[in-house]
Amino acid sequence: MHPIPANETERLSALHDLEVLDTAPDSPYDALCRTACALFHVPMATVTLVEADRQWFKARCGFTAGETAREGSFCTHTILSDEVLVVEDARVDPRFATSPLVTGDPHVRFYAGAPIILSPGIRVGTVCVQSDAPRTFSACERTQLADLATMVAAQLTLRRTEARLRDSEAHYRLLADNTSDMIVRADPETRRLYVSPAARMILGYEPEELIGSRPVDHIHPDDVASFNRALAGLGEGRTDRAVTRQRYRRKDGSWVWVEVTFNPTRDALTGQVTGYVAAVRDVSEREEAARRIRHMARHDALTDLANRTLFRERLTQRLAAIRAGAPGFAVLCLDLDRFKAVNDGLGHQAGDALLCRVAERLKGLVRDGDTVSRLGGDEFTILLAASDRAEDVRHFARRLVAAIREPIDLDGQPVIVGISVGIARAPRDGTEPDALYRNADLALHQAKAGGRNTFRFYEPGMHFTGPEVAQAAR
Repeated sequence: MHPIPANETERLSALHDLEVLDTAPDSPYDALCRTACALFHVPMATVTLVEADRQWFKARCGFTAGETAREGSFCTHTILSDEVLVVEDARVDPRFATSPLVTGDPHVRFYAGAPIILSPGIRVGTVCVQSDAPRTFSACERTQLADLATMVAAQLTLRRTEARLRDSEAHYRLLADNTSDMIVRADPETRRLYVSPAARMILGYEPEELIGSRPVDHIHPDDVASFNRALAGLGEGRTDRAVTRQRYRRKDGSWVWVEVTFNPTRDALTGQVTGYVAAVRDVSEREEAARRIRHMARHDALTDLANRTLFRERLTQRLAAIRAGAPGFAVLCLDLDRFKAVNDGLGHQAGDALLCRVAERLKGLVRDGDTVSRLGGDEFTILLAASDRAEDVRHFARRLVAAIREPIDLDGQPVIVGISVGIARAPRDGTEPDALYRNADLALHQAKAGGRNTFRFYEPGMHFTGPEVAQAAR
């Protein structure tokens, strides 16, 4: 029998609430599967949703079947935890050795799956990659696969939000005279001549309060230029329709994201533009969901620090700025000392809490313009943007070591850890992202080999100390 999650009823309810089962192919999910195959060099990838008795593929690459039985499936085991499940050789794994997916087509030998987590404890499916040959799967690859699953979860949530928004809009259209959108009729100078009752809901104004006003009076200053360009095309007769998205100020002073569709009105005899009719729609939920997707793609889910992707972007930008004449900067690779002892002794939950406390301390040490990143596990980086002077960086490194050495309270349990730091300076120690990071990492290994709670600057001729030396220094 396949394992059944304790919260199966709640999980299935959330899955069906998405209203995505048995829907038509969706290009973003198909593209993600193709990307996964290319990224991990495997022939098969799926976005799988796990029902009570089957697993259905929302998207697939290299698979011919659209669904399979849940019994004996890899994905059923994947949704039991928040971790990536890796099966390096299914034929020797007693959980899957007799599975039809292993013994028959497509003859799966290797499997790696990351759960699609809608909310804590609610895992509706997986993003998984498979091969008909056994292989290993590195920690970095596990993180990348988990990132893909996070993006799918965000996309599913966005689709559900949009679906609910559409349902809400349809409901209000039935209740209102015309629509839940705010309908506006304006003259050629954009003065509002008519505003529908939806103004109360979207902007907090009574419709009469907006008569005679102009949209630009309520638009966020950063959005005025693009708005004026769109309206100019309508007024000059160059376009018959315009769609803009901007922030409007509500009566209470807050900002709301709206999408406005403009259609010009014309004189029946001359054809001259006499103004426009606009439909103003609140898209705050959609904008917030899109913002969360963008944020999640570049930030660590546990600590909310920059992730590897954002760190590399910032590093590349800073190196490009140096080539344009900007001052140098420093890259610090950080690794916690004795983290494994805390994680093993107090449990993973305490380990996660410790990482979050460390992240808070790191953020408290840096300035605007610096970047603190978590690359995975207990590995962090800091991009010090202001200076590459040895004395400045040395002073910061000492403060950093001292700050992390202070006891950390984990629910009444004082914990003391340390940190080892490797430092590379640009352009002195490298002008390319990979070279500069590699040199900082080499210096980190030297700091580990030299003892805990210390830092080392990169020097030409440094070499990798070896995993056994670095591990012994933890």
